Parts: sequence; structure tokens; C-alpha cells
Amino acid sequence: MTFSYNLVLALFLLAPGFAFVAGIYATGRTAIHEASPPPPNSIMALAMVTGGSLIAHTVAAVVFLLCHALNTWTRWHWPTLDPNPYYQARHLAAADGLAASASFAWILSLLTLLCLGTYLATRAVMNSPIGRSELIGGALYGWFWQIEKTQGAYAYVLTQFENDHGTVGYQGLLEYVTLDAEKQISSLVLTRAEPFSLTVLEDRHIQRTPTPRADKKLRVLLTKAEIKNIVYSPLVFEDDQGVEADDSDPIVALSRD
Repeated sequence: MTFSYNLVLALFLLAPGFAFVAGIYATGRTAIHEASPPPPNSIMALAMVTGGSLIAHTVAAVVFLLCHALNTWTRWHWPTLDPNPYYQARHLAAADGLAASASFAWILSLLTLLCLGTYLATRAVMNSPIGRSELIGGALYGWFWQIEKTQGAYAYVLTQFENDHGTVGYQGLLEYVTLDAEKQISSLVLTRAEPFSLTVLEDRHIQRTPTPRADKKLRVLLTKAEIKNIVYSPLVFEDDQGVEADDSDPIVALSRD
């Protein structure tokens, strides 16, 4: 694959935009979900990369503009090259020798710092109340944002597997969920999981048969190909009392203690 000068220049200019997207989709420590970014050739991905790059370059250009205005007001000038990387990039073709090497190194160094600053600033915004608002959370995580707004969920997952008693399923606390680009479940992890079997009787009633296990700390990983259906209920924490999970009622209340 041959890279032209214009392509390399475009990638360098868009680098803060990629850092912006990485900061958005970097999962926080307390999150139980992870969403995949949109496909690279989608309109949303292009809008996020170009928009993030535009914001980052605008902020940097304004900072250097203020520095230039301050230097003009104080009548102090830089003894060597101008620290504005945008000015250096504009006059890079006319430079040669040591001046060209110094300008190129300076531009790349500040571009690296700009990408790092964009990533850290985006992570800070996403971990703030602004990033946790329903507008941003709903756009990124879709239906799963209803779970994230609460304190987790208790899920009943019906799998593609079957045994002598019917379809195999698992119930437990939803520990982690991975969403694909279409905001569909790609994989999930259940903790404190308990297996059960689901059978449809002749009178069309549904019979759920639990499978007792001695190990109550079972963790189950299920992928998209193994999941047939999922039913979940938001968790409600009560400070005074804890309510155990009832097999007949998907609403679960747990104690913080």
C-alpha cells in the first residue's frame, strides 16, 4: 500500500480526532458495559473523527493566538523559531537544513501532546455528569443506558442449548456486557449465576425448572451466538433490608450491606 504525502498529512491532522474517539469509548472502571465504536467507513465515525479534530485544533490555535497577542502586547519576541506549530507547518516547505528539522520535530511533538491532551480531556468529560447524561449515554449505549442509569441488573438469559428438560438458561447478576456497533449484545458475563431449564407445556404454559448447584459463585460468559433471549430487571438497593431474588419475580432488591 502506497502512502502519499497528502494522505500522511491528513492522518496527522486527524490524529486528535482519533484520540477523541478513543477517549469516548474508553470504558471507565465502574462501568459494566463496553460499546464498540461505529465502523470506520460510517458517517458517524467520520463525523466523530473530523469533529474531534476540529475542536482540538481550534482550542490549540486559540491558545497560540492568545500567546501571540500577549507577546505583541509585551513586545517580547521568541529568540529562535515561532512556537506556533500551525505557523511552522505553513512555512515548513520554505525552510531547509537545521531550521526544517527543528520545525518538523517541534510540530510532531506538539501534535503528540495535543493528542494526549485530547484523550485525557475527553475521558474527563465522559466521567463527569455531562458524559453520564441521558443525551450522551443514550446515543452511545442505546437501550443499555437504562441499566447504567440504575445500579445494575438481574438478568434471565435463555441460551441456544437444550437438554432433556427443555432450553437451558442462566439467571444472575449482570456483571459485564459488550455491545457491538449496532448496540446489540455481543457478549455478557453473569455472576452468582444459576442454571435453569425452560419448557413449554402442551397447554402453552411455561415451566421453569431450576438446577440447584452447590457453587453459588458461578460466573458464566455467553456470546452473541449462544444467546437466544434475555430478560432483565434493574436492581434496587435498600439501606435497611435486603430482599432475596425470587424465581417467580424478576424484580430484585439487594442490600448495600
